[in-house]
Amino acid sequence: MIAARQKLIYSSLKKSIMNVMSKMWLQGSSFSATAPGFIGDIDISKIKQSKNIRHQVSDTDELAKSIDQKGLLQPILVRTMDGYFEVVAGNRRYCACKALGWKKIACHIIELDDKEAFEVSLIENIQRKTISPLDEATAFKAYVSDFGWGGVSDLASRIGKSLSYITKRMKLLNLPSGVLESIMNRRLDTSIAEELFSIKDETKQSKLANLITGRRLSLRMTRKLVKQVAKEDKEIDLFYKSDYIDHIKIAERSFDKSITAIRIAMNSLSEIINGVEHDWVIHEVLMQHRNMLHRQVDLLLKEKRKL
Repeated sequence: MIAARQKLIYSSLKKSIMNVMSKMWLQGSSFSATAPGFIGDIDISKIKQSKNIRHQVSDTDELAKSIDQKGLLQPILVRTMDGYFEVVAGNRRYCACKALGWKKIACHIIELDDKEAFEVSLIENIQRKTISPLDEATAFKAYVSDFGWGGVSDLASRIGKSLSYITKRMKLLNLPSGVLESIMNRRLDTSIAEELFSIKDETKQSKLANLITGRRLSLRMTRKLVKQVAKEDKEIDLFYKSDYIDHIKIAERSFDKSITAIRIAMNSLSEIINGVEHDWVIHEVLMQHRNMLHRQVDLLLKEKRKL
């Protein structure tokens, strides 16, 4: 009981000391009366980069140019630590300003524990769309499994994403390393990679991923291929040797070209019809033929969907 009380007193005292330190380091700066915490300029030397949820902070050159031209439009978010400040959100902005040789940087200082800091960093990166799908998946796994801060439903409510979104992201980490590398290098789209979940054999998953990226298959074509592989239980090598995929792609192109040709003919016919509006007989005959062409387009679209 006494130990718990001492711990509580120590925690409150530490927070008070950190707040006093923040005020001392920020003397002469302007503060916001409405935002929680303080807003002001801090020496970059007193700031440390956080253990970011992304594997690495990159592509800061363009951001640095923008900040150099327009200034830092939004302060970085930091929290007080033992003798320094840690970046919670804004690692890229911090690195860009540091690369520009800035001595001070505008910061929004708030008190957060490790869990709260992780959540804020994750939400900011998701909202700004500056986090890769795999880094996102790793962060979700860390929150749920590694740190044990809550289940999938807890995380979903915190960051405003659906349960299926978080579950699918985390399942990406179970794919073979070669597939993950293709996702990381943006050769394989995330939504297409998710289609591989139904294939349990890792060797087949890798071969399928190579086939998909090599042939540049669409999501729909990938879905059909995966279903056929799962249903027929054939080796993926057989699909390399067959002309199944090529046949589908050729057929799709043929339908698209035919539809385009008919639509061009319809536009040309419309121009002719506009020129004979005074002769209603010819006008009606040509309109009937134009409507026939329109029906042909609808039929071709239906046939393409069946394919």
